[in-house]
Amino acid sequence: GLGAQAVVAFENAWFVAETVEKQKLERDLALAAEIQTRLFPTTLPQLPSLELAAHNRPAAQVGGDYYDVVEVPTDGADADQPQRHLICVADVSGKGMAASLLMSNMQATLHALLRPRVDLAGLVTRANQLLYAATPPNKYVTAIFLLVEPETGACRYVNAGHNEGLVVRADGEVERLTPGGTPVGLLGPAAYTEGELTLYPGDLIALYSDGVNEANDVDENEFSTESLIQALRDLREKRASEVVQGVFEAVDAFAAGADQYDDITLLALKRTA
Repeated sequence: GLGAQAVVAFENAWFVAETVEKQKLERDLALAAEIQTRLFPTTLPQLPSLELAAHNRPAAQVGGDYYDVVEVPTDGADADQPQRHLICVADVSGKGMAASLLMSNMQATLHALLRPRVDLAGLVTRANQLLYAATPPNKYVTAIFLLVEPETGACRYVNAGHNEGLVVRADGEVERLTPGGTPVGLLGPAAYTEGELTLYPGDLIALYSDGVNEANDVDENEFSTESLIQALRDLREKRASEVVQGVFEAVDAFAAGADQYDDITLLALKRTA
């Protein structure tokens, strides 16, 4: 009898210890989620002739997706230098705490490398070198970088192994921003190719993570890139914020209650004038 009571007492003690440890882990995750949320822009900049909107919905408390909009510093000696902003959407390999740590590293690296008259391909090359040196071989970041001049609509981009960015013209024609290099941090020596385009009034750019096009329904069918393109075409006359909201609603309607297994991020940029 004493032995049986001792077993129960030990089991209760172990249960209490496990509960305390679980509560501590949950507190740590909640704190990590709060810190990660602050890495995203609290507000997006108001740019002349452009609308910006973005939303991130992680699959767990912490995620590996990242988006940012950063003003490129200007050289005070050149008053004619156009204002430019760097836009980035990125997806870290894996999920959870490890992915969130690499995401924060990516954010810090990007901000540290911004300089006046930045060369976009050179910036991505340097970011790749830094992340490769600081991460294990199985960790990397797919990302798409867009350097935009709000007043003219001129854009340059580098797609580092990320989903094809989508340009939906005012007439419904679609262009794809295809990859121009390997994921950031995957290979030490890597070269990146820049592409360029011009946004005209009514044109829309959508940058997104694979949580959008690979969202599953209960039968494990994928939402698909083609469904995303159709949704963007249907929404192209809306404001950028309505485009983002409309795409999330389309994904949720398709999923129809299925569990979200990957982080979902979408950024929309629309030229209005």
